[in-house]
Amino acid sequence: MLLGLLIGGLTPPAEAHRSDLAIEIVSEQATISPDGRTMTFDLATTCDMKANIVTAQVTVAQGQSSGQASFTPRCARLSYGVRVTVPALSGSFQTGGAQVSAVLAVQQGKTKEARDSASLRARPSVSVVLADEAVLDAGAVLIDVTVTCPPTSAGRGGEVRVYDGRVVGVGTFAPAPCDGLPHTASARVAPPGGAFQAGSAEAFAFASIEEGGDIISSADLRTILIREP
Repeated sequence: MLLGLLIGGLTPPAEAHRSDLAIEIVSEQATISPDGRTMTFDLATTCDMKANIVTAQVTVAQGQSSGQASFTPRCARLSYGVRVTVPALSGSFQTGGAQVSAVLAVQQGKTKEARDSASLRARPSVSVVLADEAVLDAGAVLIDVTVTCPPTSAGRGGEVRVYDGRVVGVGTFAPAPCDGLPHTASARVAPPGGAFQAGSAEAFAFASIEEGGDIISSADLRTILIREP
C-alpha cells in the first residue's frame, strides 16, 4: 500500500500533460507603411510542439480598408513573439484606430482554437534608404537618399553621416514631399577637417516626419563605396 502511494505520488496529474494553446495581440500600436499598403504589429503565441497548425491568421478592419494575412507560429510549449505584416486587400490603411483579430487553430488529437481581438492605434512610418555609392566632390561626397512618407504627414528632412576610417563628415537634406511615393535627394557630406578618399566607408542616414504632434523617425545604416567622379 505504501509503495503504491509512493509510486502514485511520483506520477504527475493528467492536467500537467495538457498543452496550452493561446494567442494574444500584444501591440498597443500598429505601424503603417509609408504607402499605406501594409500594417505591422506583434502577437504572442503558445502551442505544443507536437501540434499540427490548422489555421494561423490575422485580419485588420479600418473604415473602408481591410486586410488579411497568415503567419507561422513557433510551437514549443512556450510563449513566443511573432511579428505580422498585413497587406491591405482593399483601399489603403490610414493613421487612426484599427480593429485587429487573430486566430490560431491546431490539431492534436482533436482541433483546438484560440482567438484574440484588439483595437490598435495605427501610426505612420517613414522610409529612408541610402544609395550604395557616393561620389567625391572636392574632399566631400555626394550621396543619394530616398525618402518615402505618407500623405497625412509632413516631412522634416534628415541627416547623413559618412566615415571612411579616417574622417567623419555630416550633411543634411531637405524635407521630402509626403505623398506615399519615394523621392530621392542628393546630400553633400563634408568632413570638418581633411577629405574623404575613394574606397569603402560606413554611412548612416535618418529622416523624420511629423503627424498630429508626433515625431516619427527612421534610419538606414550601410557600407558604401566612395568613388571618383
